[in-house]
Parts: sequence; structure tokens; C-alpha cells
Amino acid sequence: MLLGIKPEYIMIEKEEETIKKEKIMIGIYNKSLTKKGEYRALVGMPLLEGRTEK
Repeated sequence: MLLGIKPEYIMIEKEEETIKKEKIMIGIYNKSLTKKGEYRALVGMPLLEGRTEK
């Protein structure tokens, strides 16, 4: 089961830049994303670049 949270906004700190994103959904998965447990989160590049996908 995937739990979803819809915060008012999130702040992403990247290098010397802070990006504020609103209208976002965060999915929480209680198990490993890979067999080796290499990842804790998956984030789309448009979100990190401050773009909005259409």
C-alpha cells in the first residue's frame, strides 16, 4: 500500500538555491525501492529544476 500526503508546500534546498513547490503529492512506501536498498526517495527532475510538468 502507498500512503499519500498532500502538504501545503515543500521547500527543496539545492546548492545555493531554495525552491518552494505548492500543489504537490508525496507518496510514502514503507519498503525498499530497490533490492540493494540504494534509494530512499525518487524525485522528478522538473521538481528539482523548478519546472512544472504539463
